[in-house]
Amino acid sequence: MSLDLIATSTFGLEAVVARELAVLGYEGRSPQTGRIEFVGNQDAVARTNLWLRSADRVLIRIGRFAARDFETLFEGVQALPWERWIPGR
Repeated sequence: MSLDLIATSTFGLEAVVARELAVLGYEGRSPQTGRIEFVGNQDAVARTNLWLRSADRVLIRIGRFAARDFETLFEGVQALPWERWIPGR
């Protein structure tokens, strides 16, 4: 399964994180202030969390939507496929 991943970093370390991703075999794309986006599988989540030295953390993007107010944010978060990531009882 291919996942959209985001490695967050301190401002100014984005290029360092991108190089570390390349050494691990992942191509960083869309570098922005404080983050590098890349694609990987579930193993990539664990591997990059273990071996990226300059990143703060690795996040999984589970959705994307525009939220101009709290109500839209609440509805958007509620509509995300949480059952895919957090099993029910």
